[in-house]
Amino acid sequence: MSAPPSIDIDGVIKPNMGALLLAMVFSSVLYGVTVLQTYQYYDRYWEDPLYLKTFVAALWVLDTAQLVTVVHANWWYLIAHYGDVAALGIVPASLAIEVGMTISIGLLVQTWFASRVWRMNGRNPIIPLVIVGLTLATFSLGIFYAVTGQRNPVVTEIAKITWATVASLSCSMAADFFITGSLVYFLLKQRSGFKTVQAPKGDKAINVLIAYTVNTGLLTSIAAMCTIILSKTLVGTQWQVIPYFLVSKFYVNSTLATLNAREKLRNMAGAYPSGIELGDSPTGGSSTAVHKAQVASELKFATGEESVVMPEV
Repeated sequence: MSAPPSIDIDGVIKPNMGALLLAMVFSSVLYGVTVLQTYQYYDRYWEDPLYLKTFVAALWVLDTAQLVTVVHANWWYLIAHYGDVAALGIVPASLAIEVGMTISIGLLVQTWFASRVWRMNGRNPIIPLVIVGLTLATFSLGIFYAVTGQRNPVVTEIAKITWATVASLSCSMAADFFITGSLVYFLLKQRSGFKTVQAPKGDKAINVLIAYTVNTGLLTSIAAMCTIILSKTLVGTQWQVIPYFLVSKFYVNSTLATLNAREKLRNMAGAYPSGIELGDSPTGGSSTAVHKAQVASELKFATGEESVVMPEV
């Protein structure tokens, strides 16, 4: 009876299967946060418009599917093909599907934020179109990588098209940069108009919105950058899957956190029934007001005749 082939634990198993296992653990933890925040959203904001509730449901479904693919990939390597050295050179279909789930979540979230930029910028389409263009490029490159990789799911062959992953993540980071920069700029302009005794409360609400906005773009960009760096420096390993699998979790959880913070923000900005009236904008714009309506489910910033609804920012 022949002895089973020896496997280099430190050189093969740890940097590949170990990385995949850790990625599953971290993804599972953040998925638990997703479930909690999804429950809190429907518990607190059931009166939200149907499109917003559908948006949250879609994020939860995609995030669930993403975790399922990660669990299946671990099962495929560690259980179904336990001890099969040749299997280490094959990429299961579940990992290609995982890429599809991640880029789909990114497409939804970034497009949604692009619509916020469009509203806050007086419906000027230039910046939103740039964001949507980068988002579509991210999605298209991700689809190309997943489909091409599954046509010949051998690790050495897939390594030849890693440029598509790098390009996709780069476009995603660029889109996040435009989203974060634009929203922060417009929010700072709103804050500059406070000129009443209630101004500190309004400024505090704006500051919290800015913090949520920056965190959304920062977390996903850091994860994407780490993925690129690890894929280029630790060639032949799978350590890059740890930050990559977290990209979708950061998108979903940061978006849900922003939605669930609306009641807190309304309490900050609208402690008085009549709302907080804001003075003329120092940039020469018209009068701005933050209103707290008794049955409103969103925070509104009104500039002149244009009312910008921001439950999402």
